[in-house]
Amino acid sequence: MRSALMNLAGGVALAVAASMAVSGCTQTATSTSAAALARPDRSNYNYTGEVYLLRGLANVFSTGLDEINEKFRRRGVNSRVDNHSIWQVWADEIVAREQRGAVSHPVIIMGHSLGGNASVQMARYLGDRGVKVAYVVAFDPTITTEPGPNVDEVVNYFLPNGRKGKDHNIVVEGPGFTGTLVNYDVTPMADINHFNVEKSPELQVRVITKAISLMKPRSTGLEPGANR
Repeated sequence: MRSALMNLAGGVALAVAASMAVSGCTQTATSTSAAALARPDRSNYNYTGEVYLLRGLANVFSTGLDEINEKFRRRGVNSRVDNHSIWQVWADEIVAREQRGAVSHPVIIMGHSLGGNASVQMARYLGDRGVKVAYVVAFDPTITTEPGPNVDEVVNYFLPNGRKGKDHNIVVEGPGFTGTLVNYDVTPMADINHFNVEKSPELQVRVITKAISLMKPRSTGLEPGANR
C-alpha cells in the first residue's frame, strides 16, 4: 500500500510540475526570496520565537502546513510558510540576523515530505553557523536525516518506507547530538497517509501546543533583539 501511494505521488507530482512549468507558474527560491525575507515589526507578535514551515514538492501536497501557519499567526506567533527549496535562503537570513543579535528565540522548524528532509537539514546548517534551534518537526520525510548538537528536540511523525529491510525515513542522532529525538510511527492512526499526515488535527494540536510552550509572552514596546 505504501509503495502504491508513493508511486501515485510520483505520477501526480510529475503531472503537476509539468503543468506548472508550461504555465510559467513554477515557484522557485529565487522568485520567493524577496517575500521570504520580509519580516513585519516584531512588536506585532504576542510571543518570542520564529517558526519556519517547509512544504514538500510543488506546494500542492503540504497544505496542512498552511493550516498550521494560519493557526500560529492567529495566536500572534511569528510564523511563515514556503516551499522546501527556500530553506537555505531563510537560514542565511537567520544567520545574518543572529550576528546582529536580532533573532527572536526559540527558532522552530517544521516540514512535510521533502520539507521534512529540509527541516532537519536547515537546523543542521544553522548549527554549523552558531544558531541554536529549539524544536524540529518532520512530517513523513523521505530520507534519513541527522540533527546536529545545536538542536534541543526533534520529532519525526513518519510512515515507514522500508528499504533494504529497514526504515529509510527516520531521524537519527548526528555527531554530538544530546537533545531529545523521537521517531513516532503514525501507521496505527486511522486514515493517515503520506499526503495527509501534516493535516491531522491531532498532530497539529501537538506541534502547535509544544511550540508555544517553548515561547515567552512578549511585553509591548520591546526593541528588536530585546526578546531573545
